Amino acid sequence: MPVNKWWRHDPNERYWLEITNREDIGTNLLAPQVNDRGEAYWSYALVREVRPGDLVLHWDKNHGPGVVGYSHVRGEAFASTITWQSRGTYGRQRSASGPEAAWEAPLSGYRRLKHPVTQARLREIESNIQALRDHLADVVEGPLYFPFALSATRPLRAAQGYLTKLPRALVEELPELLELRQTATSEPHEPEAPDLSPSSSAKLVKSSSYGRQRDAKRRQAVERYAMDLVLDHYRSLGYEAEDVGDHSPWDITLRRDGREVHVEVKGSTTTREAIDLTEGEVRHAEGVPTLLIVIDQIELASNLRCHGGRWRTWADWAPRREELVATAYRYPLPQEGHHGRPSA
Repeated sequence: MPVNKWWRHDPNERYWLEITNREDIGTNLLAPQVNDRGEAYWSYALVREVRPGDLVLHWDKNHGPGVVGYSHVRGEAFASTITWQSRGTYGRQRSASGPEAAWEAPLSGYRRLKHPVTQARLREIESNIQALRDHLADVVEGPLYFPFALSATRPLRAAQGYLTKLPRALVEELPELLELRQTATSEPHEPEAPDLSPSSSAKLVKSSSYGRQRDAKRRQAVERYAMDLVLDHYRSLGYEAEDVGDHSPWDITLRRDGREVHVEVKGSTTTREAIDLTEGEVRHAEGVPTLLIVIDQIELASNLRCHGGRWRTWADWAPRREELVATAYRYPLPQEGHHGRPSA
């Protein structure tokens, strides 16, 4: 039976859950092309459906159990081989197999979650997960490949399978996965919560009230505020601080006592566990020692005035290529394109 690709029309549905007891988590996705009965199996076939840039969460049966980390897919799936004995009923009926046909997808950038999402944690919100699954079943025709088994007789547990489709709505349900959501986003978007404190004299901006031009002004205000904070801070410490962002792949050059330091600055109104980088910023930090400063949780008023913010710094920062996740592509246009307006 062909895979029901219910997620294919939503570019934000980029999440998968590997359910495994392997020790080399984050190396790849690897599953036989058929099950022990020689039949195609949906959970193995899903390995062929992942795409470069997708995020794979890892459910570790040995430690938890629960979601312990995530990786990103760095290449298309391909035909491979595997020496494997499955752990289910049929796997116990035979000894370990020799090399057999498999599907493989390469992974990269494995990161452990700061706060693993344990099975016990998921059971605390089981009713929410049940409602989410039921809603999805109402709007999707065909199998969901849902990552968790839910029933009236047993508490939540991982599904019987290897790879499952993790719905975006479930990722958004869990605060522990904020880093993952920010890593997956293809267009930076920073929704602003209103300030409900009695002392607030300025009405904070809601992102829904902005069009594209207003969003650009909002981003510029936040970026300018973060830059000015860093410039003022280092000038107060006796550094010569120069804003070079308009003509260099880094933002600020610091000089003192004959020493020069390059600084990359990122500002945000939200809590940031992932940031956006350009290829120029990455290449520069790979070759020149760079100080990364992220100022997040900046408060932005309706008049585009900023205040506050949380500082974090990384000295001698150099991003590792295997941890970078593609969120956009540049496509060279084919030469054979038709010139002029299309005919009816």
